Amino acid sequence: MSRNRRFPHAFTLVELLVVIGIIAVLIGILLPTLNKARRAAKTTVCLSNLRQMGTAWTMYLTDFRGHLPHNFWHQSAPAGYSTAQRNSIIWHGFWFGILNDYKVSSSQLLCPEALEPVPWDQSAGGAGGVKGGGTAFNSWNGYWQTSSPVGIMLDRNALNTSADASKGGYRIGSYGFNGNIFFSAGPDGAYDGTMGGPKDADNGIKTPTDPGTGGNSTAYFGGNIAQVKPQAEVPVIFDSTWYENTNMTNGTPQNPPPAPPNLSGLGTASGSNGHWRFCIARHGRSINVCFADGHASNVALEDTYQMKWTPYWRPYALKNLPKQ
Repeated sequence: MSRNRRFPHAFTLVELLVVIGIIAVLIGILLPTLNKARRAAKTTVCLSNLRQMGTAWTMYLTDFRGHLPHNFWHQSAPAGYSTAQRNSIIWHGFWFGILNDYKVSSSQLLCPEALEPVPWDQSAGGAGGVKGGGTAFNSWNGYWQTSSPVGIMLDRNALNTSADASKGGYRIGSYGFNGNIFFSAGPDGAYDGTMGGPKDADNGIKTPTDPGTGGNSTAYFGGNIAQVKPQAEVPVIFDSTWYENTNMTNGTPQNPPPAPPNLSGLGTASGSNGHWRFCIARHGRSINVCFADGHASNVALEDTYQMKWTPYWRPYALKNLPKQ
């Protein structure tokens, strides 16, 4: 049998190069589509996380008769409380801990686009960032806190993804909480010892006041979910580079707050410009949000100011955001 009959057609070098070229072109065409599909899948997982948080949020409110959670961050042990008891109060009373107690796992507290914690302290860069603040694609990191115990760090021993405060450690996360929904503490900020209870030692609550046309928006809804209106428009938990947003500048369509320098979350400031923390390109030009009624949806960055952040919030579209 001749060689040509055994191998009726062998690829020439030119033909092989043509096939390789066609494959390369196909990969070039399909890769952006595959990347887009991958990001869309991650957005869906993130929305699923927030829906689970919304379920936990509504369960908490049902169990505590609509009373909003206290704002736990840092405190000394009350009289008669041990250090271990204080740490447990802080760990479970912080909003992360509340969700964890309602079966929201530590993995669900991380957006799939921002799983890895930021490996450095953003505040050390002189750009006005917060200690351990995250980015669009990094979670915030409690390790960088310098004072303890606080809601995201009892100590620096190790990452603690459990509900067990006795393990110490710190937390990481990809989401923030609308601090204007917290039940605000009384003048001494003391805690009455009742987890999720309706009042603190002073039975105090900050009365919402109109922040003014261009002023900061520290205005609390009140102590009960019935005071949070309309619930379908009030953001509670959302994609963010920090664990909380308060004191945001409302501004007006003619005089909006200063825009962030970029949508990556890098080099952005804390303080009154709280919107810099969630104006990030984590899901394209949008973030995912869980609202006070428990539902979750994707919101374009330009529409984030259309949500009702405080009782006196003036909604409008942001038109001064950077392109990338």
